[in-house]
Amino acid sequence: MTERQKIILAIVSALAVAGLLVALLLPSRTIDRKLDFYIQDQNANNQLEVNEPLKFTINDSSAVADKRVLWKMGNGDSIVGHPNISYTYRQTGKYLVTLQVDGKIITEKTIDVVKITKDTVAVDSIPKIVGPTQGFVGEKLVFSADGDGMTSWLWEFGESGTIDAFERQVVYKYDEPGKYLVKLKTNTTLYPVSHVITILAKGEDILETPEEVAPEEPAEPIDTLALVQNDIKKHLQAIANTSTRDRETFYSHRNYIINKYLRGNANQVIVHVNGERYSVFPDYCQGLHFLESNRYGRVTIDDVKVDDFHHIIKIEVTQRNTRK
Repeated sequence: MTERQKIILAIVSALAVAGLLVALLLPSRTIDRKLDFYIQDQNANNQLEVNEPLKFTINDSSAVADKRVLWKMGNGDSIVGHPNISYTYRQTGKYLVTLQVDGKIITEKTIDVVKITKDTVAVDSIPKIVGPTQGFVGEKLVFSADGDGMTSWLWEFGESGTIDAFERQVVYKYDEPGKYLVKLKTNTTLYPVSHVITILAKGEDILETPEEVAPEEPAEPIDTLALVQNDIKKHLQAIANTSTRDRETFYSHRNYIINKYLRGNANQVIVHVNGERYSVFPDYCQGLHFLESNRYGRVTIDDVKVDDFHHIIKIEVTQRNTRK
């Protein structure tokens, strides 16, 4: 090896060692791929609205403290250098929000910015049947429809197989004992709501059974409205409680409701929340998971009502926001 080659080799070796030392001494620029962001609307109504300040927050701001953060808002606007930002959209539409860290795309989310008007507020409500759950053969039983916006009523009491009455409040007598499904169809719903009633033979005691006669197990209806509503409520609460990072659990609970109760037609099912607004079921679940339940607070599902458990087209949810 010539003297010149030895000098070149020494220089290359020195540069390699220097590069290694620099790499070891410089702070790491590795990006945490678990980074995500969530969006919080100002009025907490689960809708991203035009002219409403929206807060975009990275789930771990310390992970990007020494990195270059870039927000792309999907409409041509960009915001540089801030892990948590506030932004207001001036027009309705769907926007692809992109979070970049050190020039690399970390995550993207499509949001739907809407304009809330009086026309989008629900004016009707799901009718409810008010009536007894037990009665006797031949007893005059009073049933009434509770709800707003109704102008027509079609009652079926499950005994004749036809429509039995057409008034808001009706009186009906059963001729035979048994368990019956009362149905009410109104102008505010496409499908009827239902109510279960048990009719006992004359002289049979509702409260007491003679000691010498073994009590029979009551025949339960195949489907009951209360069971369906409570099951949907349970899975919606699970969605609200699930971490925004846990997409698998979110989809598991959402798809359970869609497949079991909505017959796969989730985009045709309207969700009313606290009687003031509505969205289709997938959008509601998305908002429940990513917008309302976050590190600042949680959503509690207090009640769920469906219009008809055989063919659900509308779900009424009563919920409230609780701070952590």
